[in-house]
Amino acid sequence: MIEASTVRLGSAGIYAVSAVVLLALARRKPAELRRYCYPFVAVVALASVGIGMWATGIGTFGVASGSLEAGQLLTDYVAYPFLFGFAAFVAGASRRYVGGIVAITVAMRLGYDFAEAFEGPLATAGTVGILVGYAALIGLFFGPVASAASRRPPERELFYKKTRNLSLFAFGVLIAWAMLQIAGLFDTFTAAVTLEYLDLLLRVGFAGFVFANAETLAAETGSAVGGDDGGSVAPAGTGASTAD
Repeated sequence: MIEASTVRLGSAGIYAVSAVVLLALARRKPAELRRYCYPFVAVVALASVGIGMWATGIGTFGVASGSLEAGQLLTDYVAYPFLFGFAAFVAGASRRYVGGIVAITVAMRLGYDFAEAFEGPLATAGTVGILVGYAALIGLFFGPVASAASRRPPERELFYKKTRNLSLFAFGVLIAWAMLQIAGLFDTFTAAVTLEYLDLLLRVGFAGFVFANAETLAAETGSAVGGDDGGSVAPAGTGASTAD
C-alpha cells in the first residue's frame, strides 16, 4: 500500500504547482485586484511547505496521549481562519465580526487538536467545541453578516452568498471527516488521502473561485453604510473595514 507520507509529498507538489499558477494568474490581474489575490497565493504556497514538512516528519512532537504535526498546524491555523475571515470581508462585515469569525475558527481547529491528542474530558470538550463553533459560524453567516451583505450591490451580495456556502459546505465535510478520524474509523492511508483531497479543494478550489470573481470586489465606487448588525466597510480598493 502507498505510504501516507508519499500521499502528502504528492499533495505538497500539487500545492507548489498550484501556487505558481495562481501567482501567474494574479500578476495578470489589474493592480487594484492583486491585493485580493496574493493572500491566496501565500496560503497555497504555505500549504506546500507545511504538508511537505508533515510528509518528511519534520516538526512532529508528542502531546499527552497523541502527537501533533508542526507542518499541519502551520498551514491549518493560517488557512482556515483566513478563508472564513475573507468570506466575512466579502460581505462587508465590521472588523468586530470578522475578528469574531476568525477567533471561532481558530478555537474549532484547537478543539480538533484537543480531541486528537487528549483523552477523557479534554477530548470531549474539544469535540463539543468543534460542533458548537460550527453552529456559531452558521448563525453569524446567515444572520448579522448576511445582513451586512444585503446592503452591498447585488453582485457583491451574490458573491458573498456563494463564498459563504462554499466555505460552510467544505468545512462541514471536513468536520465530518474529523469526527470519523477521531472515532478511529479510518486507516492511515484512507485518512491521508481523504484529508489531502478535502484540503486541496478548500484551499486551491476556494482560491480559484475568488480569482474568477475578484472583479466584484472592486466594482463599488462608494462606501457601504452599516450598523451594529454588520458594520461597514470602506470603499472597494482600500481593502479596509471600518471598525465599530
